This record gives sequence, C-alpha cells and structure tokens, in this order.
Amino acid sequence: MISRRSALAGLGAGSAVLLSRGGALAQSSSYARVISVGGAVTETVFALGLGDKLRAVDTTSTYPVAALQLPKVGYLRQLSAEGVLSMEPDLIMLSSEAGPAAAIDQLKGSGIPLAQIPVGRTADGLSAMINAVGKATGLTEDARRLAQSVATQLDSLAAGLPAGPKKSVLLILSAGNGPLLGAGANTAASAIIDFAGGALAFPEMEGYKAISMEPVLAANPDWIVLPSHVCEALGGPEGVAKLDIVSRTTAGAEGRVAIIDSHYLLGFGPRAPEAAADLATLLYPEADIPALGREAVPSSHVTVLGAP
Repeated sequence: MISRRSALAGLGAGSAVLLSRGGALAQSSSYARVISVGGAVTETVFALGLGDKLRAVDTTSTYPVAALQLPKVGYLRQLSAEGVLSMEPDLIMLSSEAGPAAAIDQLKGSGIPLAQIPVGRTADGLSAMINAVGKATGLTEDARRLAQSVATQLDSLAAGLPAGPKKSVLLILSAGNGPLLGAGANTAASAIIDFAGGALAFPEMEGYKAISMEPVLAANPDWIVLPSHVCEALGGPEGVAKLDIVSRTTAGAEGRVAIIDSHYLLGFGPRAPEAAADLATLLYPEADIPALGREAVPSSHVTVLGAP
C-alpha cells in the first residue's frame, strides 16, 4: 500500500535544485515566461493551472494538447542552451533527465532562475516531482494537494487489485527495422506494470534488451503491450498484427495485445495512476479496478487488438 505520509512529506531529499541570480528562488506564482523541459514536468505545470505561463517546452512534452501548440526548445537530452535562452524565460524548469551536462551548466550560469526537477517512477518519486514543481513556481500548497490526490489514487488502485498469481506483461519499446526491445527490470515499463499488479514477462532481464522469438514463446506472456510510438513506427495496428510476437503467441491469438499512448503509459506525470488502472483493467477484467477519473474503462488512450 502506498504511504500517504511520503506524499505529504513535501520537499525533502527529492526537492528541486533551485538556482537564481540572487541565490534563492522567490516563492511566487508571478512567472510569465516559463520554459518546461520534460513531459512529466510539463504535465504537472498544466495540472497546477499554469499552462498559460509557459513560453516553450521540449519535444517530449506532448500532453495536454495545448503543450503541442507551444514553441519547442529541442529534445530533452539534447538541449541547446542558446535555444532555451533565446526564448527569454523568467523561469526554467528542467527534468533531472535533461542534458547534455554542458548545456545545463550554461543555463545554470545564465542568472535566470532555474529548477532541476527530480523525476521518479515510484509513488514517492511522483510526489517529489509534483512538490518540486510546486516549490519552483511558488504553488507549494496546490502541489501538496495534487501529490496527495495522486497518492490516494495509487492507494485506491492497490486496494482494488486481486490477490493471487500476477498476470505477465511483455512490453515492447522498439520494433521495426531493428531488433525487438523488450522491457526488463528497473525501467519505466516495469514500474507501471508493478503499479498495475502485473509481472514482467522477463523478470530477470535488466533494462530494455533485444529479445528473440524463442524466449517470448517460452515466456508465453498473458499480455503484449506496445506504446503508441512503436505502433506508429510499424505503420499502425495492421503492422503490429504482422509481428511474429503477435501472430505466433497465445496472447496475440486470443486478442490480448494493447497499444497505449506512450507518454500516458511511461511518462509518470500526474496521470500515472490512471495509466496503471487502465493496464490493470486489461490484466484483471473481473476485478473491481477503480475508475480514478478515467472517461471510459479502459480509457481512450488504450486500443486493444482483437483476435485474428
């Protein structure tokens, strides 16, 4: 069960690293030209009602739709300090995964208030990320309430999961011209599968690794899940259906293949409990999985391929 105490602990070791010209970032919500880098960070900014303060975002910031309309400063891990500074921001918020290091150092030395936001894929990590965005923007109390809501949703989901053996999931991160990359331990995929009460098809594998057909057949996963960007790279659901791992597995033959919006599933923003609930709904259709605010069960972010 998720501890609510950790969600309410506020800004401990996982707090944002704050820098500014004066050495301390003013706790104010008056920023008007904010740059947000990192999909989870941007999603949180909008969840706190500050979307209208955003000047630009990075290319991983795909939710909500309003984020897609904003100017882009490049890819999360390949930022140009000059490109960010050209937007004349009055606050820069960077995911802890942002890079390269040289660009981050240049931004730190610019004299513009900057917050490095920790990104975690645990219940505590989600709370720390939300609270850090709140501290950076001066909305600490709003962020505390949002973090509490997310923690409560995770508690509710955990309470609704069935006892007994866990259903296994093979999540494919990449397919097409290169090798199939399957998800192993210590990944965003393993974290969301764990939230959903599932188990990895390859629990002994670390990270994302190339997988071949024979081990997949031996593992015989209960569900095969593809993030939407993988489906798009394959040309849509028709391309997914042609994959050997779909056409030759029990999961594929029985229609247990799902395509789920990539950022929703793996982004670990405030919607992470809903994404986990969607996955749990697929794994355990007879269980009383809470809706958690989803507009449908499963939500519109999920497409299930029917049996051939």
